[in-house]
Amino acid sequence: MVFQGKSPKRILRLMLLIVLPLAVVCFTLLLGYEQSVIAQASLKLQAEQQRGTLIITNQIESVFSQYVSDLLVVYNSNEFSRYAQEPNEATLLDFARLFVRITTQKEYIYHQRFIDTQGKERIQVDRNPGSFITLASDEELQDLGKSELFLRTRNLAPRVLYISKVFDEDGVYGTSNSLITLALPAYRGSVFLGIVAIDFDACFMLSFLKDYQSTLDKDLGFVLIDAQGTVVLSGQGDCTELYATDRNLYAEVPNLLTALYASDQGTSIIGKSVYTHQAIYPRTSERLSWTPGRVRLWTLVSTYEIAEVPHLTHEFLLSHDSVKYAITALVFILGSLLVVFYQIRVGDKQQMRISSLVADYATNGIVVCDAKGNITFCNEAFEELSGYQQNELIGKSSFKLRQDLQVVAHTRQQMEEHPAWVFHRSGNKFLTSLSITHLYTRQNKREHTVEVYSPSRWTPSDINQLCELANHDPSQCFSTIFSLVSEGKSVSCLCIKVQNSKEIGMQLNQSERVKFSLNFASTLSNLLGSTLAVHAFSFDSYFVFLKDCELNESLSKKMQLLINAFQEPFNTLDIRLDCGASNYPSTSSNVFDLLVDAYLASQMGEKLKSARPVFYTSEVRKQFQRQTAIREALVGVFNTDQIKLFYQAQLSVQTGLIIGAEALIRWESPTLGTIRPDEFLPILQEQQQLDQLGRFVITQSIQFMSQNLEYLQTNCPNFSLSINLSPEEFSNPVIIDLLGSQLREYHIPDNFLTVELTEHTAIENLTSANFILEKMHAQGIAIAIDDFGTGFSSLSYLMELSIDMIKIDRSFISRYPDSQSITIYKTVLLLAKVVGATVLAEGVERKDELAFLKEIGCDQYQGYLFSKAVDGATFLKQIEQVNQKT
Repeated sequence: MVFQGKSPKRILRLMLLIVLPLAVVCFTLLLGYEQSVIAQASLKLQAEQQRGTLIITNQIESVFSQYVSDLLVVYNSNEFSRYAQEPNEATLLDFARLFVRITTQKEYIYHQRFIDTQGKERIQVDRNPGSFITLASDEELQDLGKSELFLRTRNLAPRVLYISKVFDEDGVYGTSNSLITLALPAYRGSVFLGIVAIDFDACFMLSFLKDYQSTLDKDLGFVLIDAQGTVVLSGQGDCTELYATDRNLYAEVPNLLTALYASDQGTSIIGKSVYTHQAIYPRTSERLSWTPGRVRLWTLVSTYEIAEVPHLTHEFLLSHDSVKYAITALVFILGSLLVVFYQIRVGDKQQMRISSLVADYATNGIVVCDAKGNITFCNEAFEELSGYQQNELIGKSSFKLRQDLQVVAHTRQQMEEHPAWVFHRSGNKFLTSLSITHLYTRQNKREHTVEVYSPSRWTPSDINQLCELANHDPSQCFSTIFSLVSEGKSVSCLCIKVQNSKEIGMQLNQSERVKFSLNFASTLSNLLGSTLAVHAFSFDSYFVFLKDCELNESLSKKMQLLINAFQEPFNTLDIRLDCGASNYPSTSSNVFDLLVDAYLASQMGEKLKSARPVFYTSEVRKQFQRQTAIREALVGVFNTDQIKLFYQAQLSVQTGLIIGAEALIRWESPTLGTIRPDEFLPILQEQQQLDQLGRFVITQSIQFMSQNLEYLQTNCPNFSLSINLSPEEFSNPVIIDLLGSQLREYHIPDNFLTVELTEHTAIENLTSANFILEKMHAQGIAIAIDDFGTGFSSLSYLMELSIDMIKIDRSFISRYPDSQSITIYKTVLLLAKVVGATVLAEGVERKDELAFLKEIGCDQYQGYLFSKAVDGATFLKQIEQVNQKT
């Protein structure tokens, strides 16, 4: 026998060392398989949830679309059109007859009403039990002037739909109906005529929820919730039980609100429950919007407990929990018998063979060393990382292939993780995260060491800090560079950052990224003519050192040529670079500052987005620090009084009276001082927060006019306040709707507000732009083209746009009396007369410029000749001083 002469203790030890772990592995695999089955079962359940929510949602949205169509039939009818043109008893009676005909044909319509401008019902047609249709008498008509229906719909723009909450109504015969109201405001031109409203049967739309759930063979629950998270209807309940439970899912599960509003549909795991949701939106025509805003009407949510998966799916393994214990016990018994027939060394060799096979397929570099630190094995990934073949490495010390930085090593169960430079055959160095695991014999002697080299997570600043804190000589971190510096040589450090590293990472696996990094580092060295090692800190940060090199025009050209060279695909990949440079001793006092300064310069290049190299200076550091401080200060700044609106007067050229103003944003920080718009607007755009600025400007402007409306109407009857809209804000329907709703809410007169758009914004898409401009015009908002003359040479597009004012950019008046500027002004004035627009000259600073504008008949001007932008109180004093004196 193989184990002849071996003691029972030896066999027992082998069983404990081999069989027991094998049984544990078996149990772990079975447990993992069980979890896999649970995961697959969960995916099936989630698929059923998603299918159910989609079917129910489509049904509800389809019925809702029919409701909207019925309302539009009434709203667009000839009877209503005749009444709108000639409101009298005869046309009103025809309109009422239309209500009766439609109510007769549509069993899901309970009430149809027409409400006049004072909130009083003029028509009410009802459906009573038994399908009786009644027309309310004059005594039965209600005054709805204080109802939510009238107050909300009265202030809506044309073709904006009002949607009520679902509510219960007690019928006249003791019945209870669940209704939802849709209404549209009626206008003749800009004159408000009244409201057309229809109360629909909510159960006709929502009862499908229970019908669908009753067809399922699994206990998957569906609930319909409103925007506040309150349960409107459960799939187990009848439609008559709307809002019956007083449940609120957001109160029960606080994290659910964020998950549901992250997307219109999806699945989220919160705690021990799985939630699948589908947003329900009103289906309307493309020229019909609704209130409040274009937000979801309801959300359909399906949920199940993860612990209930076995019960819901009836999987054998999940339903019989004891199976894995029985199989594990069987493996332990069989393994114990097999131990008797095999020597432990055979098992060890086989295990080492398995480990080697696994290591061959690892994406990270793996090195196995013996007790003396000599390499016994390495995988293909480390061969690529070092540039050597396995047969060249075996027997060599791994310490000669790397340099460790261990001052902040993390020790966990005999494992050390720290940054380490790997020396490539080419002479370049690559920073990695090194994990070392020590394997010991039974006598607690180190037998093997496994080194795993994974991608670096450390920045140049981190490495510099480690080197400065090192117990050994810090110059060993960058020994060659320290040597050059100690000799007083001039050394320039170039930091090359790959802008689109994340995009490249999505196209390559880890092994391919390592190959890319190796080739990229060699290419950099060749293109820049460096004889020193390239230090690759990560897949996107590379440092190249050039000795006897200054920060001068020659280096700038060399760096620009490098950037240009990578404008062509590199290894079939499109690469965008940022380059920063520092120099010892001109900009940096030591090696560590040399690296950090070059890194900071490259980051500044990324912020500037100029595709040009950046040399480090103290000014670059200040700019970077200021941008960082501004980015941090923007968090919550709109909730403080640091940002305010200032107003620059707009005056009549002929009379000298103030006739308007332009609202300009001003930010005064207690720590950073005055922050210019060109400093913080790009950051807001980058963070996609321009809508927050737009809301602030709109609300502050409207409030200013509302608070001073009587004063402005008295002292400046034709007053108009101009605000600027960015392209993002102009194309955002929520911002446009906010403008109209604010004007109506605060009762701001027509043409008291002007929206300024740049030429580029206005003509980027003439068709959609004109649609939005017409919508703003319908709400009493004037339109101005700002900075005219700076974007497009052709004036023909002005004939296609519906605009009220042309603001000529200050660059033209500043060149007066240049003949070209005079020609442009005269041409614009002629064209303005054709399109019926007012012309305003920006940036007027001299009296001779104003005299020229008066001579050619320009309408308005603004500029420092009269005043810079001032706060609201000062601007009102300017009106008093100028307009009342005149």
